[in-house]
Amino acid sequence: MTILITLLVLSISVTQLATPVNIDPSDPTAGDFLDLDLSEYYLIAEEAYRNGHYNLAIRYYLASLRRNIDNEIAIYNVACCYALMGEVELVSLYLQRAVIAGYHDIGFMNADPDFDTIRNDPLFVSTMQHISAALGEAPEYRDDRYLFYAEAAFRCLLRFPEDYDPAREYPLVVGLHGYGDSPENFVRLWGYFDEPDFIYACPRGPYPFTENNVTAYSWFKQYEEENDILELDLLSTEYVISLIDDLKERHLISDVFLFGFSQGCSLTWMTGLTHPEEFTGLIGFAGRLDTTFVGSSSWGDPTGLNAFVANGTMDQSVDVEEGMATVEIFENLGIETVFSSWEGEHMVNRPVLLQAQEWMETLR
Repeated sequence: MTILITLLVLSISVTQLATPVNIDPSDPTAGDFLDLDLSEYYLIAEEAYRNGHYNLAIRYYLASLRRNIDNEIAIYNVACCYALMGEVELVSLYLQRAVIAGYHDIGFMNADPDFDTIRNDPLFVSTMQHISAALGEAPEYRDDRYLFYAEAAFRCLLRFPEDYDPAREYPLVVGLHGYGDSPENFVRLWGYFDEPDFIYACPRGPYPFTENNVTAYSWFKQYEEENDILELDLLSTEYVISLIDDLKERHLISDVFLFGFSQGCSLTWMTGLTHPEEFTGLIGFAGRLDTTFVGSSSWGDPTGLNAFVANGTMDQSVDVEEGMATVEIFENLGIETVFSSWEGEHMVNRPVLLQAQEWMETLR
């Protein structure tokens, strides 16, 4: 989707930006910013936002965005903070930036109470009109096309325990990133675990696309009326199974856990249901279970499978109720299920991830 929105220009001095001109390649500290765990900044920003400390929240949201410029929720929340401060021009700027980064929930924008005090401001009205028009654009397909199937090679990133011994068996945790993310980013969660004693594998979503001049990846192909939705989704589950089979040939693997975030969570649930015999446990953060898929007969017997379901109570992308609905469905299918939540938004919450790690260890 092409979004034709002209952004306001901010006066930012060159010294504020990490431009090539002011980076000294001979300075051994030039890359020290890579060692910062900016995810903690995001948590601080969330708490400040909830408590009405909007200036502080903006500072920490922007600091966290220096590591992940495509976090559309963080950018959108910056716009909300400015709205609550009455800064309409900055609301306009950051709303448009959020849309470009991938925030497309126009219904939520129109109903968000954070904008109530500025909703009738002419600039805000104009901004929302431009955003509505941009998100309403639909591509025109004129050519005859069809899908065909072929094998391909894909990249997967691996992390190994400290003092890894190739002659010893290890559990395998396969991490499935969210929509628009990459294995290079998702593999960083390795640092969130507490002395992990397993192999961590992060494959790449098979469907690349470009967003905000950055290559991103999806686990599912965009649906079109002539395509069989279930058939395409099942291709992605087979993709995951192919990776696991390959890793079993390369390494000594004991238990296998599938761990997904957002869209990767949806694929985790689907893959676990279609191939329950492959997994000791499934872990899903901030995702949903496709209930239309549940009604199909394309899976084995999931009885005895284990699942850890985790959702944020302030998630604007996937409501926590959807996670609780997943728990109910799983339990009805005979899947042993644990549910955990956190007071936060669309993310992998580290304390809950550590809970999931402890849960994995009880199943081994």
